[in-house]
Amino acid sequence: MRSRAGITIAAMLVLGVVQQAGATASNKELEAQTQQLDARIAAVERANQTLVQMQQQIEAARKDLRTLRGEIDEAQHQLETMRQQQRDLYSDVDRRLLLIENGAQPATPGSVQGVPSEAEIRAVDESSVYGEAFAALKAGRYEEAGKGFELYLTKYPDGPRADNATYWLGESHYVRKDYDPALQSFQAVLDKFPDSRKAADAMLKVAYCQYELKAFRNARTTLEGVVSTYPGTESARLAEQRLTKLEAEGH
Repeated sequence: MRSRAGITIAAMLVLGVVQQAGATASNKELEAQTQQLDARIAAVERANQTLVQMQQQIEAARKDLRTLRGEIDEAQHQLETMRQQQRDLYSDVDRRLLLIENGAQPATPGSVQGVPSEAEIRAVDESSVYGEAFAALKAGRYEEAGKGFELYLTKYPDGPRADNATYWLGESHYVRKDYDPALQSFQAVLDKFPDSRKAADAMLKVAYCQYELKAFRNARTTLEGVVSTYPGTESARLAEQRLTKLEAEGH
């Protein structure tokens, strides 16, 4: 009897050791799986962070591209203005030479010989006022730029750069989050200069201002107008992105 009892006790001890070993092994496997899961979660978080940083870089690049496009437009406009002035100058020289050949004294209308005319002085001033305002805008001196464009529009409301001055005046307000006056300026581009090269960008910025002012229904309508009026443009692409954002936000 003692022998059987001893065997039973020994068997129970062995079974307990086996169960404990199994439990220990199970705990180790569970711990290993937990560590693997933690590692995977950490890897996903790092990947998400990388994606966020890449998206921010892409948005920054797009913003730089839009600014560059604006500067290129300005440069092209100024180049065309200079070419026109050069053509006018050549025409004036030809006219004066013809007068000299015919024995007449050349003189610029409204001026005496050798003295700039009022039109010439006005053209130089118009270019200077606009150039100083745009230089301030590029340098990030937005308040100064806004005052400069306001001065330009006061002096030259029908000037050759009035549409651009109106747009950049709106931009100088927008970057300072003065959305009401910005909206007025961008809308003025559409009302006064519907054929301007800035019209598409102005309509997009009208929608942006409406969005910032919580006029979401108006913003949606304007964005849809950008897409339908200027299909295939960068402005239309940005409008579609903002429409998607409005949908996601439930507006």
